[in-house]
Amino acid sequence: MSKIKRLSYEEKVYACELYEHGFGSYKSIADDFGISRSGFYNIYTKYKNFGSEALKMQTKHRAYTKEFKNKVIAAYKNGEGSYPELAVKYNIHNFSVIARWVLGYNDSNKTTYSGRGGVTMKGRKTTLDERIEIIGYLIDNDINYHKTSTHFKVSYQQVYNWYKKYHECGVDGLVDRRGRKKGNHELSEIELLKRENERLKRELELSNATKIVLKKKREFEEEARLRELEMKDRIKR
Repeated sequence: MSKIKRLSYEEKVYACELYEHGFGSYKSIADDFGISRSGFYNIYTKYKNFGSEALKMQTKHRAYTKEFKNKVIAAYKNGEGSYPELAVKYNIHNFSVIARWVLGYNDSNKTTYSGRGGVTMKGRKTTLDERIEIIGYLIDNDINYHKTSTHFKVSYQQVYNWYKKYHECGVDGLVDRRGRKKGNHELSEIELLKRENERLKRELELSNATKIVLKKKREFEEEARLRELEMKDRIKR
């Protein structure tokens, strides 16, 4: 997966206006602007609830007190909102910050929290195909870790860690490397071809799950340009 782009204030506002005027879905607009679907969901949630001023970039990270962190963690555990919703409510720049607080709280208390006061889900062994399916489901459900962990009967923290690895390294990040495999220099040409075929197959499966079509990039850019012209024309009217 390519590095997630950081949008300017103007780009964020424009993306939200495109969505408000019906020029695309979360996924299509996120693709047009080179950001993740969950990232655009977070941006639009702020825009919808607090207006365009909420989208202005912070020049530096805020320092949060322990009391404030505990308050937000308690709000999540009590079911007062999802990560994106609480990020907007408490003016936190990215909902992943809250996820780190919750996971840190769970680690310090030697528990694996399943979310919103539910029963703790224990971790279990999974195959690569399962992890690919789990991440696809997570993305399709707006990065809802609790719903995903419950649906697949895996721990909340497993889902969080898999998504983090996928976000950083793509499908390769989902490979379990605890048992060392032979390096490429140790493989025969046939083995290399088999491994490459397996990798391509997995990439295709995940691209279907997340609907990422890199070959359509130029078409997306052209469609975005046409939508921009059409929207400007409508606004003028």
